[in-house]
Amino acid sequence: MDEVFSEHPGTPESAVWLKGELLRIASALYPDRRPVVAREWTDPVRLRDPAPVGHRFLFLCCVGGDDRPSSPGFDDVLRAFTTEGWTAHRRSPGPPGESWATARREDFEVRVYEGSGPGLLTFTGWTPVVYTGRQLGRPWFTLSTVPGVLCDDCHGWGVCLLCEGRPYSGGSGGYGRCVCAGNNAGPGKCVECGGSGALTAKATSWVRKRYGLPDPDGTESFPQVPTERGYDSATSALIAVSERPCACGEFRCLWRNAITDAGDHTLARFAGTCQRCAALRAYAFELPRH
Repeated sequence: MDEVFSEHPGTPESAVWLKGELLRIASALYPDRRPVVAREWTDPVRLRDPAPVGHRFLFLCCVGGDDRPSSPGFDDVLRAFTTEGWTAHRRSPGPPGESWATARREDFEVRVYEGSGPGLLTFTGWTPVVYTGRQLGRPWFTLSTVPGVLCDDCHGWGVCLLCEGRPYSGGSGGYGRCVCAGNNAGPGKCVECGGSGALTAKATSWVRKRYGLPDPDGTESFPQVPTERGYDSATSALIAVSERPCACGEFRCLWRNAITDAGDHTLARFAGTCQRCAALRAYAFELPRH
């Protein structure tokens, strides 16, 4: 099981720096609201063996969630990153009212997202890979960074792990070449994902069937689900959601949110795709009006 970590002598400087940087930028954007680290975790980096050869450290930070006039615009959020030395790129338009971007600084990366309505502003940041043994090339993805489902054969590297991308250097096929040399993606590429490092929802449907989950039909961004109570803010609801596992056991999910007025209360909805089995997950919370 992947470990949640905290700032202790064994935590790498890259993780300590990234966490402080995200909280500092969020605090500058919302000086009257304290940012919250909703979850922190590690992604293992594996080759052929179950034991990881390294880890990438991740943080989910959130702030906002109301419509006070002091809330900055999304362009102001990206400007705050560029002022601090990050290179920010706004992504193509998605569903109405939602905005997202990526910010990079050296080998650090942050996914910036703001939901529709007076939505929560979230930063998902990850460090470079910290290796525990020999230095390796960085995988294309780890479980929390892939925009989809991580390939369970190459673990996001995109290459054949029998020959580590070098198909003619004495691999498993005899005659000095690896069996991957004959696959449609080309020599040295992962046979399962074709070198992309990721799998499609269709390719992982067998995982959903194992747990009795339906295939996503993509017809509704925020499905209608029973409304829960007992939370005082969208931030506390997001923290609860980030701790809940999918039916397949995976907690990692790219969460989106929408916050709307609903009579005498506020309705906060969350939806996302599980990063192990691609199941659609959704929750709704009835929040008090502030």
